[in-house]
Parts: sequence; structure tokens; C-alpha cells
Amino acid sequence: MIVAYQGEPGAFSEDALRSLHPDAETRGYVTFDETFAAALTGAADAALLPVENSISGAVPRVYDLLWAEPSMRVVDEAVYRVVQNLIALDGTALEGIREVRSHPVALEQCRKFLAAHPKMHLAVVADTAGAVREIVALGDPSVAAIASELAAERYGAQVLAPAIQDVADNFTRFFLVRRGAQAPRVATRACVAVVLPHRPGSLRDALSAFADAGLNLRTLASRPSLDAPFTYRFYLEVENVDASQLDSALRRIDGDARVLGLY
Repeated sequence: MIVAYQGEPGAFSEDALRSLHPDAETRGYVTFDETFAAALTGAADAALLPVENSISGAVPRVYDLLWAEPSMRVVDEAVYRVVQNLIALDGTALEGIREVRSHPVALEQCRKFLAAHPKMHLAVVADTAGAVREIVALGDPSVAAIASELAAERYGAQVLAPAIQDVADNFTRFFLVRRGAQAPRVATRACVAVVLPHRPGSLRDALSAFADAGLNLRTLASRPSLDAPFTYRFYLEVENVDASQLDSALRRIDGDARVLGLY
């Protein structure tokens, strides 16, 4: 099985993928769109994409991609604990670090540590694992990166300061998506997109439909629909899914409702 992920080898996404499918062949891509397209076109059997972080919230682009391509379905979910580490060349001392490179989300999640070391200049790069690859290639002991322990192992660097994120419980949820996938025999969760009429109470009524069917709401995110200015799509995840209950809830929704996946 070939599974695409966003990032370079050693990225958090690759580590999460290995926890879900240890035997899969992994292929990294630069953007979410390229990762999604790999599974859509058959270059990969599936794609693993982040949808929510417990600190920074939803990843809206992934929901938009699922809406735009109905043949792609959510088939599984992985919850991965993100541990941010300061990584440097072997033999480097913490007091010698003058520059830290990483993805902007990783830098944001380590504000307290970085504030305690004001001599460290911050440099934004596209990928956490790519930052480790860069500092190893550069060979400058004063330049460090923030990334996963897997990235340090992959590129032959050392973890200089482990677990430097502000919040210890830092988790990211990922969707595994496939083209033309059939719903599993046993599903406990569903991801649904709805477009509702612009009238008082339309969202309340939609949420009531799920609640009355006994389906518990896990997440709710809104995104511009792009059909007209300031109109929106809502993405919901519900749990305790039963097929008949889900069908009952969807029939009551006054608008366009689409199931993006059962898992």
C-alpha cells in the first residue's frame, strides 16, 4: 500500500502514518493539494492529511479539498501526539544556538521556550523535517531546528532539548482518504458537509436533526462557500453513528448535505 503525506521524510505526518499503517510505503509531497492529488490520480493508494490540532484548531484546506472532489472519501482516522524538539548538530551546546528554523505552526507552539532564549533568531521554513535536513546540510552548529525525534534520527542530528512545546497535550488528528472507497461495515463516526439556507435558525435546526437522531457532535467548522460573498459551508463530525440514524438526520436538513466519509 502506498500512502501519500504532506512533508519531507521524517515529518510528523509520516510518523503518524507509520503509526496507522506500519507496513505502508510512504511518499511525501510539498502541499496538501499535491498530497490529495496523489491519491486522486492513483499515484498513491491513499493520503493522510491533518484536519485538526488540539492547540491551533482545524485545518480548513483539507475539508475544502474533500468537498471539491466527491469521489474522495474519509476511511479512517489517526490521532497523533506531537512532540516538538529542538534539534541541532551532534556536539552542539544549547547556549551556542543563534538561529532556529521550523514551520510557523511549530514555532508558535513553542513560544515559551523561545521567549526564554531571546538570542535565538527565528526563521520560518515550509516543513519541520525539511528544517532538520537543511541544518545538517548547512553544517553550522549555531543553527537549530524544531521538529520530530524521527527527523533527528532520519538526518543524523541530535535532540538538544526535548518536548519544548508550550502545551504537553498537543495532538493532531489526521484523515486517511481514498478514491471511490466503500463505507466500512462498522463505522462509528461520520464527516458531513452542509450548505444551509440563509435564514434564522437554519444551523440550529441542522444540529437538532443530528441530536434528535442520537448522534453526538464532535467538531463543527465553517468555511466560505465561494458561491457568493459571506456565504458558508459547515463541516461536522458526528459519532455514535448508525446508518439509519444518519439517514434520518440528513433527510431533516433543509439544504445540501453531503457525507464526506464514514470511519
